[in-house]
Amino acid sequence: MECNVLMRSCDRKILIESCIKFYARELKIENHKFELIVERLNLREVSGADGNICELIKKKKYRTKNDKKLILMRLESKLNLQRLVEVIAHEMVHVKQTVRGQLSSNGISTFWRGKKVICSKINYYDRPWEIEAWSKQTLLAIKVFKLIDKQYEKHIAKHCKKV
Repeated sequence: MECNVLMRSCDRKILIESCIKFYARELKIENHKFELIVERLNLREVSGADGNICELIKKKKYRTKNDKKLILMRLESKLNLQRLVEVIAHEMVHVKQTVRGQLSSNGISTFWRGKKVICSKINYYDRPWEIEAWSKQTLLAIKVFKLIDKQYEKHIAKHCKKV
């Protein structure tokens, strides 16, 4: 897995990269061959969403048999830190589904576990890939928040001893 976060803010970039690496380990996809490009933009204005992913299809003439998947993750730029951690968790479940071949799209149709799904006929929250993402996002985010709490406690304990 390669990750390229396209943004200027160093603090948020570090948080996003750290969450992605942590979630990739938790979802057991850190050793899969794919490149994840992350960008932040005013996504709500465009789609009303806080995040989304899509597999970027390389032109056939540039593809080789061993080409890694190229996935783009877009995140709403105005999310607070808590919501950002949750949205990354949700989108990383979709990354897992994509790199494992469970969820795919050819640009026109969506496929779940090899079967064509007509998204317009299924409520967003009833789509199987969304059910999985919504069910796992909170558990994944809680693990990150617990790690942050531990680091904060260590930091406070270290500085309180000096006083």
